[in-house]
Amino acid sequence: MSPLHRALVLATVSAVVLAGCTPGAGQPPAEIRAAADSVRDLDGVVAVEVTRSRPIETARGNFGQREQARPSTVDVRVRLDETLGPSDAGAVTEEAQSLLVSDADLLESRDQVSLSVEYYTETEEPGPTQGGYGEGPSLHVTTGAGPATKVLRDAATDAYHLREAGALMVTISLGDGPGTWEDDPTAATAQVRAQSVDALPGLARTAVELDRSADLSASGADFRSASQVPDVGAVALLVAAAERPEVSSATYLAQERRLTVRADTTSPAHDLTELRRWLDRQEYARASGYHVAYTVIDAEQAETTGWVSGFEPSAQDSDTLPLPGGAAPWPVDPAAPDCTGDDLEVTFGVVDSSLGTRAANVRARNMSGAPCAIENIPDLTFRNEAGQAQENVTIAPGDVEPARVVVPDGEYVASAFLWRAMSTVNDPDTTTTVEVIAVPGADPVRLDATMDGTRASGLDVLDGAEVRQSPWTQAGPPEDPLTAG
Repeated sequence: MSPLHRALVLATVSAVVLAGCTPGAGQPPAEIRAAADSVRDLDGVVAVEVTRSRPIETARGNFGQREQARPSTVDVRVRLDETLGPSDAGAVTEEAQSLLVSDADLLESRDQVSLSVEYYTETEEPGPTQGGYGEGPSLHVTTGAGPATKVLRDAATDAYHLREAGALMVTISLGDGPGTWEDDPTAATAQVRAQSVDALPGLARTAVELDRSADLSASGADFRSASQVPDVGAVALLVAAAERPEVSSATYLAQERRLTVRADTTSPAHDLTELRRWLDRQEYARASGYHVAYTVIDAEQAETTGWVSGFEPSAQDSDTLPLPGGAAPWPVDPAAPDCTGDDLEVTFGVVDSSLGTRAANVRARNMSGAPCAIENIPDLTFRNEAGQAQENVTIAPGDVEPARVVVPDGEYVASAFLWRAMSTVNDPDTTTTVEVIAVPGADPVRLDATMDGTRASGLDVLDGAEVRQSPWTQAGPPEDPLTAG
């Protein structure tokens, strides 16, 4: 068998630098070429490539008021020594990043380019071809074009650690924000693919040791962490289910604490009965104290649901949602006045799109200058690009009943909602705004629910959608992932 090409891609740094004139087509700015020469001299760097592409088209400005030229792209590929240790890889990545973005302000004032930097390693090694996932192990860490930070260094270091732990593919996208995990936990989540299902628990343990949120997958198994450090016990449950002979695939959604198991089309009915009994006998849910729902889907797509360990939530379990990050409950103040619409600043929160299930939330911050109380499920209306309400949308409460929450000044409450992914092939009229009435009597507030202001990046809450929503509950900063219960 021919040698397997292994690639470990360690960082892609993207920035859009606008205004001024552009250098000659195909010629990268001199500052970038000089910086690349300096990067080539760093210990641990094997090679550097710099290329520039021409702009393909012009881009229309927002709302069509004007047209602006689309930036061209300068691509810098930095190959690192694949024998570097994790800490050395992090250090050289940080230093190279510092050199490559040192003239970003100059480029912003003079040129119109988009800069992309990729750190990677390569090695030749025999092994099987991974269909659909490239030829060998790879890793990507992306960030903005700001100065090099400890977060970038940590991401590259963690990438090498996960590679050493047996990852076949790892992707971490740090985004263009302030550059910290606390600022954007979703961006810091590692997408990790393993060579085989039995490697997933070890990779989960490595992620826990690194304190790195990670989604884990292998052929026939997917663990979606909802931007949190993986639960090793939940990963072990997923793997045990995926390795059963009658199972073709298994998925665990930490956002919902739900295990979905698909049976092989050749499995007889009695095997599926035994599978359900097996799920009922597992100890994970009772041992962890988490209520984990399961869905078994048979060859005819019929679904059977239940609770792992037979550990079904009681009415008492449905009174409140878990507090973010183990925070203490806010003080109870019977004398606190009710929050009004004017007291609250309402914003749209994080979206998690995991394997057919979507989750998002709206948030309200108490801006009144004093504590106020809230106890309701906010009214939501999903509107398309034309401002029309999506038709026949059903919004049902989750498992949590509204409870009175006294919100300290400056703190947040959140209402999460879940829906099943919907196809936009025949109905591309996505939801671009979510209209919120935060409390009874408040004026409706329309919130942008898109990534970039376009219909293409809207929510796939379409006509006929079924949405499950939680009441206002105590929440942390806007990036904290939530569940609708």
